[in-house]
Amino acid sequence: MERAERESRINTETAGAIASDQQADLRTLLSKRLHFMGIGGQGISAVARLAQAAGALVSGCDRAPSATTRELIAEGITVTIGHSAQHLQGQEALIITPAVSSLQPDQEELIAAQRQGLPIVTWQELLGALTRDYCLLSVCGVHGKGTTTSLLALMLVEGGLDPTCALGAVVPAFAANYRLGTSHFFVNEADEFNHNFWHYHPRLTVVTSIEYEHPEFFADYEAFLRAFTLFIQGMDLSERWPLPPTLVMNADSPGCLELRARLDAWPGRTVFYTVAPEAIREKAEQLASITFKEESPPLFEAHDLELEGETSFRVRWYAEGSQGLSQQARPLFGGEKVALHIPGLHNVQNALGAIAAAHSLGIAEEAIRRALERFHGTRRRFEIRYQGPLPLGERTCDVILIDDYAHHPTAIAATLTAARQRYPQRRLVAVYQPHMYSRTKVFFEQFVEAFDEADIVMISDIFPARERDTGLIHARELASTLAQRPRFRAKERLALYSGDLAQTEAELRQRLRDGDLVLIMGAGDIYTVTEHLLGEGGRPQHQE
Repeated sequence: MERAERESRINTETAGAIASDQQADLRTLLSKRLHFMGIGGQGISAVARLAQAAGALVSGCDRAPSATTRELIAEGITVTIGHSAQHLQGQEALIITPAVSSLQPDQEELIAAQRQGLPIVTWQELLGALTRDYCLLSVCGVHGKGTTTSLLALMLVEGGLDPTCALGAVVPAFAANYRLGTSHFFVNEADEFNHNFWHYHPRLTVVTSIEYEHPEFFADYEAFLRAFTLFIQGMDLSERWPLPPTLVMNADSPGCLELRARLDAWPGRTVFYTVAPEAIREKAEQLASITFKEESPPLFEAHDLELEGETSFRVRWYAEGSQGLSQQARPLFGGEKVALHIPGLHNVQNALGAIAAAHSLGIAEEAIRRALERFHGTRRRFEIRYQGPLPLGERTCDVILIDDYAHHPTAIAATLTAARQRYPQRRLVAVYQPHMYSRTKVFFEQFVEAFDEADIVMISDIFPARERDTGLIHARELASTLAQRPRFRAKERLALYSGDLAQTEAELRQRLRDGDLVLIMGAGDIYTVTEHLLGEGGRPQHQE
């Protein structure tokens, strides 16, 4: 189905919310036998664990074994490798990822569930039902969702609020991608693809950034922005929580300001944050045209930033009605600097979004600071996998290997800039696996400009994810266009196509030298190149 046609079939009057009675029906599944197809994915595995804790009898399957499937088995969940209609015997519902019904309509478990008349539910729908009775705190946006969600969750824990959490990546502090709590707070990452976040009705929402993404689903930027508008309009506005409906937004993102303007006289409370203090008055003028519940919304500001070699900053905030008046700014953390273990301006933004949300919840500043200082990142978000002498057959190189999930041009550029700032003396080698043909094609020019901070760029074959190769574009085209940029035509600079994963690994081994910082980036299975370099095993298939 064409994207535009799919968009036109959406009932815009009801798209922003899933009816309460429908979610109530889904809650009945939490006492039944549920089979999760593709259970090794980050999001679906977290929901499987939460469903098991809620009383469901959970089983699952996936195409290949992985660290996640092994962890699930250790936790008492039956996981089968491979797919078979036999998996549905005795089951009462099938839980899937959104792409399955469109990309794999002939999948065995799916056909068996249809023939048996079993409910077929996405894990996002089930998570919406799981969170129905909680004061839900959701983080959405194109960039930084995982880091901001993890930081906010840790701040609630440090503040003694004991939240339940569903996270988009493994958080070392939890040793998992989920957390079971005892309070009425629930923290989750809300993804816009397939309108997944329409299944959630948060009381507080953080919007980290908005720019066009998921061209394989959204027809254009207008459809993309409309999805966010309806999500915010579907927030929990009831009287059951002392926390007022709260929208925390990145004032440095033009898309966020555009979204807030569309919401106009939204009845909740709006809180902004910024890392560009010199533009406060300009922002105040921009925001003056928007109708707010407050006289003027509170604004949190990071200033006195240090990004070279370390990442640190101070925070002050402007209370309601005082925006843009520097003499009324109030310092947080006693005016002392906060240091982050994770580098980059984008991570200062992520931290500031979490700070603004936690402050809105009334969490003590000392608890917020402890969470910031104890946070070392999440899996595959600037994750330092290795530092030191690395055996490479007959030779050894002293290198740093970093895995990162970046797959959008803006995220790639931000990650490379952060790496250059944190390690200015090292040669920067970027190994990138393009993610999906449509994204590579639509954002081609932005991709070409995203790698300028790197010294060596290796482009592997495109990871198809939920798409099929129709000849739309090839990784060679991106690599060859990169190679023509003046940056990569200079001596000691290089951009090249590196082939499949095995060929990419071999190419990387050959080109590594002492002092290199290697950034292995992408949302597919490119991380297995790092695993092979470190002797950690095979290449499991990636599941979203």
